[in-house]
Amino acid sequence: MQPTYKDGDLAAFFDATNIPSGLNFDEVLEHYVRVSAVIAVQTDSYASREWCRREIIEAKRSSVPLIVVNCVTDIEERGFPYLGNVPVVRMDPSACNRIPMVINRLLDEVFKDFLWRCRVQLGESHGIKAVFLPRAPELISLVATRLMPTLQRGKHIVVYPDPPLGAEEESLLTSVAPKLRFLCYTAWLAEPH
Repeated sequence: MQPTYKDGDLAAFFDATNIPSGLNFDEVLEHYVRVSAVIAVQTDSYASREWCRREIIEAKRSSVPLIVVNCVTDIEERGFPYLGNVPVVRMDPSACNRIPMVINRLLDEVFKDFLWRCRVQLGESHGIKAVFLPRAPELISLVATRLMPTLQRGKHIVVYPDPPLGAEEESLLTSVAPKLRFLCYTAWLAEPH
């Protein structure tokens, strides 16, 4: 059972306390990642933990709202590449004074995600032939379950929120997926449809 908060409709999920004994840990955790907004608390050992990596990959595949709270205190032996293209809030792990900022930033991402999905729905209702991503594309976007099948359906334009990618990022993506064009929303709007 998820704890809820009496002043609103927010609920929290924390694997250590919210997965009852006997349930399949993998399935429950991955389900909650797919239907949640995610806060990744990046510590010195974050990238060395299998489930931290799996949660981020699942969050990226599912395109859920996601922020990183950077709590690295000394050194991180291995950076985890899939923590990119999301907001990062720096927080001293021994202080709680930035928790309201973390929550506000996550709620900003949830709201931006909702507005983006409304835009996508409007575009799809007009028969627009493009794939809409809720954040700037990255290599993991190319293997996301909803992006690759679109090539087979003739959608070769990937649209994402502004600002535009840097030339080096776009070059990397097109070297891996040469049939795709990557356009920020403003550039896409400027093209004739």
